Amino acid sequence: MEAITITLNGSEVSGHPGMTILELAKESGVAIPTLCYDAHLTPIGACRICLVEDERTGAISASCVTPIAPGMVIRTNSPKVQERRKTIIKLMLASHPDSCLVCDKGNRCELRKIASDMGVGLIDLQRIPQPATIEEVNPFIERDLSKCVLCGKCIRADQELVVEGAIDYFHRGFASRPATLYDVPLEKSECTFCGTCVAICPTGALMEKKRSYRGTAPANVTTVCPFCGCGCTISLEVKDNQIVRARPDRNSVVNRGTLCVKGSYGYDFVHSPERLTAPLVRVNGNLEKVSWQKALETAASELKRIKDKYGADSLAVLSSPKCTNEENYLLQRFTRAVLGTNNIDNGSRLCSTASIIGLGSVVGFPGTTNRIEALEQSEVIMVVGANLPSSAPIIGYAVKRAARFKGARLLLIDPQQTRLSSFAHMWLGPRIGTDVALINGMLKVIIDEGLRDEEFVTRKTDNFEAFSKSLNKYTPDYVEGVTGVPGKELARAARLFAMADVASIVCGDGITQQVKGTDSVIALANLAMLTGNIGPRGGIFAVQKDCNGQGACDMGAFPNLLPGYSCVENTQVRKKFAERWGAELPAGTGLTALEMISQARAGKIKGMYIVGENPLLSFPNAGLVKEALSSLEFLAVNDLFLTETARLAHVVLPAASFAEKEGTFTNFEGRVQRVRRVIQPVGESLPDWQIIFKLANTMGQPMSYLSPSQIMDEIQELIPMYQGISYKEADTEGVYRAGTDRDHLRNRRLYKGQFPSGFGRFTPIQYEPQPETPGDGYPLTLLTGSVLYHSGSGSRSSRSQRLSEFAPDAYVEIGEQDALHLGLSQGDTVRVISPSGEVSAVARFSDRLPRGTVFMPASFPGTPVNRLFDSVLDPQAKTPALKVCPVKLERIKTRE
Repeated sequence: MEAITITLNGSEVSGHPGMTILELAKESGVAIPTLCYDAHLTPIGACRICLVEDERTGAISASCVTPIAPGMVIRTNSPKVQERRKTIIKLMLASHPDSCLVCDKGNRCELRKIASDMGVGLIDLQRIPQPATIEEVNPFIERDLSKCVLCGKCIRADQELVVEGAIDYFHRGFASRPATLYDVPLEKSECTFCGTCVAICPTGALMEKKRSYRGTAPANVTTVCPFCGCGCTISLEVKDNQIVRARPDRNSVVNRGTLCVKGSYGYDFVHSPERLTAPLVRVNGNLEKVSWQKALETAASELKRIKDKYGADSLAVLSSPKCTNEENYLLQRFTRAVLGTNNIDNGSRLCSTASIIGLGSVVGFPGTTNRIEALEQSEVIMVVGANLPSSAPIIGYAVKRAARFKGARLLLIDPQQTRLSSFAHMWLGPRIGTDVALINGMLKVIIDEGLRDEEFVTRKTDNFEAFSKSLNKYTPDYVEGVTGVPGKELARAARLFAMADVASIVCGDGITQQVKGTDSVIALANLAMLTGNIGPRGGIFAVQKDCNGQGACDMGAFPNLLPGYSCVENTQVRKKFAERWGAELPAGTGLTALEMISQARAGKIKGMYIVGENPLLSFPNAGLVKEALSSLEFLAVNDLFLTETARLAHVVLPAASFAEKEGTFTNFEGRVQRVRRVIQPVGESLPDWQIIFKLANTMGQPMSYLSPSQIMDEIQELIPMYQGISYKEADTEGVYRAGTDRDHLRNRRLYKGQFPSGFGRFTPIQYEPQPETPGDGYPLTLLTGSVLYHSGSGSRSSRSQRLSEFAPDAYVEIGEQDALHLGLSQGDTVRVISPSGEVSAVARFSDRLPRGTVFMPASFPGTPVNRLFDSVLDPQAKTPALKVCPVKLERIKTRE
């Protein structure tokens, strides 16, 4: 397109067609004040402060909604413009309370700043009274609409970025204001308390409730959110070594100025009074505070004693996807080079390993195959086994934006309806555990009707003939009998996906935590390849539950893989790491997380070192886990809190939180981003990398790192997919690993690691029926999953004051028909009993569940749902089946 040239404040500048005057001015470094404009929102010209004058005609126009035109002569600060701006500001102030000195918005108030810059102080206009503060019960947001300037930012952010539709304009004229449907309080509306409206509000009309500091913080540090795997960039405001406020980074390409409720209000677990502040050592059965030297010497001597007495493979280490890349790398090096064993795994084993193995074996890359921007450009988006609004809200926002504003058709596959259901073009509700049959049925329809991408299949894949024959029995009628999905709907869904020019698949732990989760991921990879949706167009987006789930796996915190997914049995690669670390490395495959527990119970594992994980709440069969950990001769734990697991330890080492250390996280799409220290560590706590470093030195195996950046230097030297990554490159938007920058995105699917090189391999997968429910005593099927207001096992989110206040107790959702059959009422306390254990919770009615199904969240430490599950593992990924189990309900107490 030909550039358009205009004159701006006496200088000629050029922009592209469709650009507004305000956008060109910003690009040219010319400041124009505005209250209603935001780069992420549709401009509406509501505030009129951004007025400019076209000197050719004398016309005054709002620069945010006026496109540039050839020959324009724009003046942004002419006397006429200045006069009108001052008048508008005075009119706004006339309906604004005269309370700047006591308003908590302080120097962050954009109206106050513009008025000051323009020399507007006291006004002589008659004041217009405005409504007072609205009473809210929620602990997150308070509204004072007397300070609202009707810029519409909160409404547009809600409707255009988060796409929730919780607020809109209410009334007209002078009475107009943003409000919920029927003007009910926020907690009774569709609001998810993401905080986006608060962050974007230019005045004090929307403010954070229960804030620890009411002024403008002197320091602001950008880092990465510590909860899910989306990798949102957040700005943390700091006063006196206390985090006082969290805001989304306006420039982040991941979250685009948005966050979820955990990102905005869940950070205060960092300041929980339950934080560990000193090392603890068990003395005469009790944990007592000791010096770091004493704790490290105790841990080192015990680990050495066990290694010398029973051999290196009697030790095991569990790492965490909540730790940084540098810490995971250092811990796996410590395990292999110092302890001498490959018995290392990380918490991602519980949810994401099936994705890494499944995608790696088929498409040749261990993880998500494209960027989040590409997801939003898809014509069809298939979401399977992922409740995105709860488990990965930022991905959920992207999917909703694509469906609402870009014409994407959403194909939702889930036994239960979610908040995405209202956006779905099609919703398929297969019977639980029948995903493979459903996907194979779609694959057969695509092949039979000639809808596959012939060129891609021919040039980029192999084993198609054998794969095609393996689908013979998956006719629509057969699949309908297995899944309950009508054959016509199955065929319609297959055509919808195959006929799109760009189609994407989003999958979550709804399939990866099934007993055959790896098979389901492989089936999805087959579908993506069959339709050519791998690489620059479309792709598979594997949702990660933890902030560094991808990075922990990349760093080699696996029993069978070295950093970069090289097999531990590869002599040449093992030699490379051995030479760099100056130690001989073990060759045999080690134990996975659940195998460690079973071997500890059998007496073969004598000592464990657990960093940042709480197996007693996250692993299945909590009783067995407790028995196994209690039987160890030695257990050391690094953690922020004295968790259920830490209480069993012989040595507890206090770890620093995400806000108290430096490093990097790798998000679900492979973007490596900087984690920055925001405050000093609490008490004597230390970053995990320093604890591991000191422990290795105490064991006589010193490591020569002075900072996390030096560890990253070694990572990029030894791990091909991280080559060229440095802190400088990760400082702004982050940088993709594995040659996945914008110029070489195609390399992503052809990454040459231990997986197939140069082409994808179709892999036949057969549906295997789930074992029948054991007897008639357990008539209901329990589904577990994420909830918006908590994270993981709840060890951190339950210690966030506002999150735990709003969602304090566990519950079990049940359909009204099932509840009526059981004689239950809303709010009854019930006992949920499975063949493996029992818990109690409050019953809630839901219209989103199929008959015979109940749902419980897995994030309430006081109600550990993991007690209900037995240790049944995916045969390939060794992931425990933590998604589905048979249960029965018994009423304990009727609601009063």
